[in-house]
Amino acid sequence: MLSRRQFLGLAGGAMVSLALPGCAVSPPARKDIFPEFGDPARPCLGLATSLREEYNYEARVVGRIPVGLRGILYRNGPGLFDRGGLRKRSLLDGDGMVQAFRFHDRGVQYRNRFVRTEKFVAEEAASSFVYPTWSTQALGGFWGNFLGAGRIKNQAGVTVYLWKGKLFAFDEMGLPYELDPETLETIGESRLGVDDKITTYEAHSKMDPLTGEWLHFGIRYGLKTELHIMVIGPDGRLKMHRQIPLPHYFYIHDWFVSDHHIIFNLHPVEIALWGFLLGRRSMAESLRWRPEHGNLIMVADREGESAPIMLETAACFMWHSINAHEKGGKIIADFIGYQNPDHFLGADPITSSVMAGRKGKHAFPGEVRRYLIDPGTRTIGEERMGLGSCEWPRVNELHRCHDYRFAYVAQARPGDFFWTSVSRIDMRSGQTESYNFGEEVYCGEPVFVPLPAFRYRSDDEEPGWILTEVYDSHTKKSFLAVLSTNRISDGPVAAVHLRHHVPFSYHGWWCAGA
Repeated sequence: MLSRRQFLGLAGGAMVSLALPGCAVSPPARKDIFPEFGDPARPCLGLATSLREEYNYEARVVGRIPVGLRGILYRNGPGLFDRGGLRKRSLLDGDGMVQAFRFHDRGVQYRNRFVRTEKFVAEEAASSFVYPTWSTQALGGFWGNFLGAGRIKNQAGVTVYLWKGKLFAFDEMGLPYELDPETLETIGESRLGVDDKITTYEAHSKMDPLTGEWLHFGIRYGLKTELHIMVIGPDGRLKMHRQIPLPHYFYIHDWFVSDHHIIFNLHPVEIALWGFLLGRRSMAESLRWRPEHGNLIMVADREGESAPIMLETAACFMWHSINAHEKGGKIIADFIGYQNPDHFLGADPITSSVMAGRKGKHAFPGEVRRYLIDPGTRTIGEERMGLGSCEWPRVNELHRCHDYRFAYVAQARPGDFFWTSVSRIDMRSGQTESYNFGEEVYCGEPVFVPLPAFRYRSDDEEPGWILTEVYDSHTKKSFLAVLSTNRISDGPVAAVHLRHHVPFSYHGWWCAGA
């Protein structure tokens, strides 16, 4: 976010606009309006119900865990939405909770812990919300939020990565938090060895399995909005840091990295920044969808300082990229695209309405799409790959940034928002194989687990396993499903049943080994 100097400069320049300040529009909601776990008409509400307890136990396994499946699946997502009789305003907001499923010779051990961020510790002590967050302003109305954008704290609740034996939880802003990979105990904020004066991180990074590099991006908003690109080399040292000015205040969640390029989808979700900075609106309420502006696709070299090229194409929102690679001098960039992100922007988006127990609006589902980019001729084309109502794409991380064949996604029934199926897509033929968990049984991101010591090639079949966390609204409990990648339609070969539910969870990371 802004440095102190930038923020004060912006605020001082806008004081004249505050003669009639108005009111804060995104205060916490009342907790009592939300029916925990819902009812037969609203079965998905368990995904928006907080998990307040922390656990450590041997889970019940149904079926047989494959012999080669040994290691830890880490997952991260918002686990706590409520405090002191109040509630967050969006499903995309909440204190980060990291889970660990440890697959060992006797079964599966489950553990979950909240990340003890500065925000979590202060609000736990106060038994109330103290800080503003992504969707929810602080208590106190307008004056309680005036010049309060700088008070937004990292909730460490989006992604989790294991890097050189250290576990890190990331959010949309601020520094990541390091956790103990065994106990999940919070160690504290980490700069990943990078100078704090230039460090800014978003939630999504890319690990290149061939070069050993860990690539990050971040955005600093100010008088000039800057995109920061950082590459940490295999030795753990900062290899490259580059700053690129952006023409607008964009909101970007994810990006692409290919063999030799870095690609950003600058979709037209623009930030009405002044209202946010001056405390009139939350960040979520400040986002605006401007499809008439179209998308800018920015392509930069991974090495060197040459100016990036900008390509124009039709408006298409992207939460998550699938993967990108290069062939014949062209970049193939695959992603989940939305014609309109009405599920989280607009009059009554479902990610907000579900927090109050309503169905909300959702008319434009995610689709598998592809950009075909020719840097030499500075041209771009787009293809729709046919599969719709999907999200949470993953690939075999051994193919990240390079040629690959299969993608794995969660898929919803037409007209629904939450996902009940997992699918494997052959990105060359378009063929899809799926498994449906059944009505009112909701799955999440499918994490690919490779076979131990198997040598993967991008043009072959891809044996391994898919791990997806599932919430069963009938039992009000969750389980982790284990599916064979080459026989997904057969369903789970094993299910790791928990004693409780787990709310809406985002992203996971697999660590091989006992």
